[in-house]
Amino acid sequence: MRSSSFLVKILIVGVVSLLLLVPLLLLQGVVSERAQRREETESEIYQSWGGRQTLAGPVLTVPYVSRTLDEKGRKVETVAAAHFLPDTLGIDGTLQPETRSRGMYQVTVYGARLSLRGAFSSPSFSGIRVSPVDILWDQAYVSLELPDLRSLQEKILLSWGDGRAAVRSARGSLGMFPGEVRANVPVSAAPPAGVAAPGQIPFSFDLSLRGGGAINFIPLGDETRVRVQSSWPGPSFTGSFLPERRVLGPDGFDAEWRVVSTARAYPQRWVDGEIEPSALLDTSFGVNLMAPVETYLKVTRALKYGLLFLVLPFCTLFLFEVLARKRIHPVQYLLIGLADCVFYLLLLSLAEHVGFGPAYLAAAASCTALVTLYAAAVMKSRAGLAMLPVLAACYGFLALVLSSEDNALLMGALGLFLLLGAAMFLTRRVDWYRKERAVTPPSPGSGNGA
Repeated sequence: MRSSSFLVKILIVGVVSLLLLVPLLLLQGVVSERAQRREETESEIYQSWGGRQTLAGPVLTVPYVSRTLDEKGRKVETVAAAHFLPDTLGIDGTLQPETRSRGMYQVTVYGARLSLRGAFSSPSFSGIRVSPVDILWDQAYVSLELPDLRSLQEKILLSWGDGRAAVRSARGSLGMFPGEVRANVPVSAAPPAGVAAPGQIPFSFDLSLRGGGAINFIPLGDETRVRVQSSWPGPSFTGSFLPERRVLGPDGFDAEWRVVSTARAYPQRWVDGEIEPSALLDTSFGVNLMAPVETYLKVTRALKYGLLFLVLPFCTLFLFEVLARKRIHPVQYLLIGLADCVFYLLLLSLAEHVGFGPAYLAAAASCTALVTLYAAAVMKSRAGLAMLPVLAACYGFLALVLSSEDNALLMGALGLFLLLGAAMFLTRRVDWYRKERAVTPPSPGSGNGA
């Protein structure tokens, strides 16, 4: 046993390390559970406030009678609709962010005031197989679909041409969202070829609505211009189009988009069934006001280095046994490993209340002090204080890796290379066969005097 004591100790330390992987895996489950709970709380607040908003409109819809033949050759009349998009669409809005809390979780919501302006051309049914007498001009309406009509805070009054029209709620006619607001408007057919057009029909209306997290727009105009201002200092611009102009600062942001119809994959006019709602939604763009929640992501990334935090202290203790000839019991290895595992639990629980940075500093300092004092007591000498720089360097290295996501792999590889090099340098003069030679019996005749 003496000749293989080093090998036995290495095997025992390896088994202890594998056992400590179990609490690390359990901690990963705890992190996932806490992240899911936060998402559920966020969804509950959004549902009661208004949720993510997407403005799908305005769209001019003109119903008509469609005449077809059924399987028995009988004429069947159904009501279909042709949808027309505006020639110009301008949206100017301001977002006032607010914070709503539930327990220890905070979610960003906003109140939006939007002004929509633009113009439609007189609708033309040229190329659509429908008789002029079957077009229901008196049932034409302008609509705007929203994800949740409960988010509307004020009544809407539509200015159409020289008049005004009352707006009411209805079922979504385009199929992008369940509900919409619409207003019946007077329209007439476009003049035949060669006859001068009577001009465009201007429209305008204002919206006051609530939302959470993000607001998006769909570029339905032949020329679409959207400008959004807010006091939120950290916006994230998302979607199919980025703003052509943006001003960011500590006092908020001012962003403006300009999109032309040739930059999207659907026309200015279609009839029911020709365009899928997803084609319209895929061209949406907007701004996200949500603050990125990096707590759970960073804790998860830190857990990936959990094995390193077990191996490095164990290697340090093993070197003490080899170089300083100190006996350390496997139970003491286990307790030090558990202290390193508790670091992640402290990190997660503190980060939910004080943020990741202060939580990391407090958890790392506490576990470093605990392990260092315990190692000094176990070895009954100041040699155990060597754990202090070892753990400090380890936690410092992990902090650098977590703060530099782009270079995390490179830094991790270099760190492991340096650790391996340090271990090889410190043990370069260790005679691993020393005890084996000490118990090897002398060869026959070696003790005979001359």
